[in-house]
Amino acid sequence: MKKIILPVTVIIGFLVAGFPTCSWCFNSVEREDLNIQVLRDYLALSDIAVEALIREPTNNSNYSESLRAYPQYFVDSYAVRALAVAYDLTGRKKYLEACQIWSDRMLEQQKGMNPEGAYYMNYHRKPGEDSGEWFVADCGSIVMAIIATALRCDDPLTRREYLESAESFARLVMTRYSSPSGGITDGIWHKSDKEWWCSTALFSAFMFQYYGITGKKEYLDVAQAGVDWLLGFDYDGTILYDFKDGAPTTIFYVLEAYSSALPHMQSNDPRRGEVIGRLSASVEWMADTQNSKGTWAYNPDNWGVKLGGLPCHMLIYLQYCAADPNSQLHRLSRTGKMVLLPELVRSSAAGALSYFSSIHQSGRKVFTQQDAFTMMSYAEKLCPGELYSKTGSEFPYRRFSEQELSNMQ
Repeated sequence: MKKIILPVTVIIGFLVAGFPTCSWCFNSVEREDLNIQVLRDYLALSDIAVEALIREPTNNSNYSESLRAYPQYFVDSYAVRALAVAYDLTGRKKYLEACQIWSDRMLEQQKGMNPEGAYYMNYHRKPGEDSGEWFVADCGSIVMAIIATALRCDDPLTRREYLESAESFARLVMTRYSSPSGGITDGIWHKSDKEWWCSTALFSAFMFQYYGITGKKEYLDVAQAGVDWLLGFDYDGTILYDFKDGAPTTIFYVLEAYSSALPHMQSNDPRRGEVIGRLSASVEWMADTQNSKGTWAYNPDNWGVKLGGLPCHMLIYLQYCAADPNSQLHRLSRTGKMVLLPELVRSSAAGALSYFSSIHQSGRKVFTQQDAFTMMSYAEKLCPGELYSKTGSEFPYRRFSEQELSNMQ
């Protein structure tokens, strides 16, 4: 791929005006330097994520001693997915290498898991054990990171091994934890053996993405059935918490399914309108509940850890808002003006991105859950579609050279 080295003033001009191949454009509500601010923080977090991901994992008893401020592999998975996009954008091999080291660890531990095809979550049931809890939802997140890594691998053997691992997990869930209703149970969980919203959302998201890679209709059928089930889900039925306490978590995970579904839904698919309607209602909730700082009043160390990921789905909504009947309705903005819903959402997303990209201190060496989800929003902002609709190794945007990136620091 040809790389063009440009003076920083020209690069900034492209970013402000909208680089012709990157769809990086600004609305009047966005500060002119927002994309550069986001890019800088994205790469800073990516560098920390590399160090956290390549180290041997810790567990619930000693994770506070590591670079990770959490023990769960499913959190890692969001950093891996976003790091894969950072590799697309920069060509920095250390980003892809970290994704592969992490994915190799998942595959190695998968070999000893019971049931066969399951991934180890870094807690509860371990490789070699035949008792203890194990969750489909967590592993749905893990497998999406593995296939994201697979798409960036040049070596066909490595790519095939990653996809075979994903296939093994898919078969396990489709055979043992899929319901005729379309819902997916959460594996081996003492709280419920019924279909559950989170496992359904994350497995369906994986199925849509895996269908995009393989073209196998059976995966599309499972994914669509999962969306049908989710469209009947009332957000207050979470089991784990009251919606008012954990709304960002519920919304983020459900939108993983919808954001993965939309690239594969034809305009005449009746469920497409319903999905866009749910997405519309969700992003309106985000805009309505956002505070003046650009974030939301949830504890970022508890159910609010997904806050950094909310702008990701606001940006995805803006790609599809033309098909939303609500997009022509005016909403009351924080300034007191009546604005169209997409304008409100665009302004809200910009405010959130500005907030999250300004709160990190230089020299920080601890990688948090919120960092992982924030990286997802950065990836979607800078490279639309690379998270949820990528089906091959092609990168549709121009890759920056190291000189260009250095000029932007």
